[in-house]
Amino acid sequence: MLALAFIVVPVAAAPVFSSISLSYGTTAGGTSVTITGTGFSNVTSVTFDGIAGTLGQITDTSITVTTPAHSTAGAVNVVITTPEGTATASNAFTYTTSPAIALVNPAFGYSTGIINNVNIVGSGFSTSPVPTVVLKKSGYSDISATNVVVSSSGAVTTISCTFDITSKTAGYWNLVVTNPDGQSATLTNGFEIRTSSDGVTVTSITPTSGTANSTVSISNLAGTGFAGTPEVYLKRSGYNNIVGSFSRTSSTKLTGSFDLDNQVHGPYQVCVRNSGSDAVCGLTFTIVSENAVNGSLYFSSTPSGASIYVDSTYKGKTPMTLDNVVPGTHTIKIEKAQYVDYTKSVTVVAGEEVTVSASLTYKTSATTATPTTVKITTASLPPTTVKSTAVVPTAWPSDTPAPESPVSLVVIVGALAAFVVLVRKEQ
Repeated sequence: MLALAFIVVPVAAAPVFSSISLSYGTTAGGTSVTITGTGFSNVTSVTFDGIAGTLGQITDTSITVTTPAHSTAGAVNVVITTPEGTATASNAFTYTTSPAIALVNPAFGYSTGIINNVNIVGSGFSTSPVPTVVLKKSGYSDISATNVVVSSSGAVTTISCTFDITSKTAGYWNLVVTNPDGQSATLTNGFEIRTSSDGVTVTSITPTSGTANSTVSISNLAGTGFAGTPEVYLKRSGYNNIVGSFSRTSSTKLTGSFDLDNQVHGPYQVCVRNSGSDAVCGLTFTIVSENAVNGSLYFSSTPSGASIYVDSTYKGKTPMTLDNVVPGTHTIKIEKAQYVDYTKSVTVVAGEEVTVSASLTYKTSATTATPTTVKITTASLPPTTVKSTAVVPTAWPSDTPAPESPVSLVVIVGALAAFVVLVRKEQ
């Protein structure tokens, strides 16, 4: 009898999938994951959407595999194959694109407290679990974001988060977003921490204008509180800032230049910003058209309707704009009846408009009364006469009597009346 002539070998079981250590990774591949389950001893391949990964350590209950690259992002099936069969895990692994940061809003905050609702717009941000978001600056501890929320709209994803930057170092910090799979995106100098701009002022700029498509040198930008290497730029609503190249001569003076190539002519604000502080604006710099040869004057007055004289020549009534004024210094006079004349010297620059605003003062003068002199005339009565008893002969009239004067008649009548009064008194 032949002993042990037949040996029964147990049949290996088909593989069974239980879990995967990391369920997402970049479309570039290279993510190391560990799959757990049973029946893995004789595994021949592990595929992701039909593409074989690179096998690592294998036991009966676990497989280490590196994911292959994939052309698109999204969830894919993972299939484990052995001679005994296959195990399919539907949508067990999700391919993600590398994160990218497009913009940050707001891109700065003040070191006086917490800044909420910082929005980071980009693509490839993990929605679950959410990425980590930190501010990094060489030589300083990272500032980690809190309240991180990710929303998605098509290919665009947005992170909303909060930074506590209380008493943090002013300056530019790198913004870093890292997905749970280890992929990260860095926006260099993406966020700025600023301090208060108290103490910085701008008082004057020389010159006050420059011609478009040229480089204008600024010999003196005067102010106070300038520190380090301040940033100087021209600002105008609806246009990009024109950043100048400036150096600090002292805490009260900056010198430099603006490149006005292809810039739109018109008025701009002059802004100065120390590193790590907010900008201070307040002066006006005018970019003049290359074709501008003359300037203009705008006149207004309170009250309006005053006469305008430029270099003693009448130009019209306020308010009005006077165009085509030759550059140079001009004498202005604005006058209105019953108001004190307004005079001023103004300098007109080619391509610029100068505003002349006059607040007229009403004339106030005291009226002196002239006393009226009343002349009193005292009339003298005729002297008292003694009644005469002599007979007065009657005078014969002349042939051609002269006409009596009306004045003589009045005098005679008055004398007779006085005589009658005297006679009565004596009687």
